[in-house]
Amino acid sequence: HHPLPADAPAFVREVTLPIFLGQGDRLPVSLMPDDGTFPVGTAKYEKRNIALEVPVWESDICTQCGKCVFVCPHSAIRARVFAETEAADAPVTFKHVAARSKDYPAGTHMSYQVAAEDCTGCGDCVEACPIHDKSNVSRKAVNMAPITPELRDRERANLDFFLKLPEFDRKAVKHTTIPGSMLLDPLFEYSGACAGCGETPYIRLATQLFGDRMLVANATGCSSIYGGNLPTTPFTTNAAGRGPAWSNSLFEDNAEFGLGMRLAADHQMDYAKNLVKEMADLIGGDLAQWLIGAEQRDEVGIQEQRERVAALRDKLKGAGHARVAELTTVADWLIRRSVWIIGGDGWAYDIGYGGLDHVLAQPYDVNILVLDTEVYSNTGGQTSKATPIGAVAKFSAGGKATACMPSRCSTRPSPIPARR
Repeated sequence: HHPLPADAPAFVREVTLPIFLGQGDRLPVSLMPDDGTFPVGTAKYEKRNIALEVPVWESDICTQCGKCVFVCPHSAIRARVFAETEAADAPVTFKHVAARSKDYPAGTHMSYQVAAEDCTGCGDCVEACPIHDKSNVSRKAVNMAPITPELRDRERANLDFFLKLPEFDRKAVKHTTIPGSMLLDPLFEYSGACAGCGETPYIRLATQLFGDRMLVANATGCSSIYGGNLPTTPFTTNAAGRGPAWSNSLFEDNAEFGLGMRLAADHQMDYAKNLVKEMADLIGGDLAQWLIGAEQRDEVGIQEQRERVAALRDKLKGAGHARVAELTTVADWLIRRSVWIIGGDGWAYDIGYGGLDHVLAQPYDVNILVLDTEVYSNTGGQTSKATPIGAVAKFSAGGKATACMPSRCSTRPSPIPARR
């Protein structure tokens, strides 16, 4: 196990590390958090070093499509664009080349960096890579190489430098393309999911696009094991300290649980807006109007609202209004939350289907992500309502006799309800 970095928090040193080392039974109760809340972003300290082979980026033939980053189940490959001058102090082994896209200023460079100690060696990145060397078709833009002490040490130094490079301006990145969205920092990383997991890339993608304002209602299943397993947490924060708020619910009520998050967030926003209206003269008419009427439908809108909320807080400092303290407390709720209801097909099509159907019938703005593996994955691969006819699984060793449920197999687009 690689030693913890010098800047590791005291909690990680005193609590997390002993549990890593199998010495959790020696910890005194006094070290446990009073409210049961564990810090986020601690999976990065595990450094499991379980891969026998890790991917190596071949920068000379890479087209910078981002697919290797997109499919990586553990966020162990990252992409970054930056000014060439920012790499002046990079290790000599740090790979970076001129960005191919015309979306970035002249002199912009691109790097794809592997976290060798966090990689599980699944090879998904190599499978997804579409590029072959014309002179050697077996060589792709990403290739697996045996892990050696030299390779591990080299990539550790490269990753340390890479992570110090700032995230590219999120407003200037194309969020609707794979190359663009893969430049956004993941706020879900290095989870304990199985090697080659097909679920985690979608959760990671959601955190890249919406993570700084996500509220996640998670159904019991695989996503609760790799998402909230102690002692570490794969959900993390960005440079500004913002990240997803995640909570696990029971199997049967996760959809309602997430709907409750939406209703609570909307109520807090409405409460804050009413206070802004009441104090409009103090705040300033234009700022108050923008705070109340902001669209917040994209990254630009969200960032503009954050700036308005910061200006609001400055105006509230030292103000004499009787309800300043109330507005200060709820001001951040003026920034719209992105609510996600996440679970597997066992939740969505079996145990929690009644609640899911109820939430889908409501006119509220929630996002539902079904991690459909067509079996009960977390309990060993038993047949579920999503299992196709004829498929062999536990409880249907001779092939499933019935088709998968109609609402899952013949999904039709539904009209988008009015945002509330």
